[in-house]
Amino acid sequence: MDKLQADQQAAIAKSSSDRLRQTLLSAGEEEATVSTMDRDALKEAAAKQKLQGPAEPSSLERELAVKRLEMEFELELRKIEKQQEIEKMKLEKSEREREAEAERQRRRGRD
Repeated sequence: MDKLQADQQAAIAKSSSDRLRQTLLSAGEEEATVSTMDRDALKEAAAKQKLQGPAEPSSLERELAVKRLEMEFELELRKIEKQQEIEKMKLEKSEREREAEAERQRRRGRD
């Protein structure tokens, strides 16, 4: 724990034992090991984990992240396609209205 900066040491010291356990479990420590640790052991293990830096995401976490990105992309693509469809319908309506107006003008010219 001595290798950590003072603010990091203080943060670990202020953390509850339950919070330290949760942090260690999230980092991949075995529940059986963590549940038997006393407060000093929890603080030391948390300090070691902090020194190692963030844990690599698991393959499941990476897969979920990729799936989320794919779904977001698909949703965005659908939004764009829907907007294009709306714009196309507006243009077609506008064209029909111009053609109808031109037809009315021609009829007036014949009368």
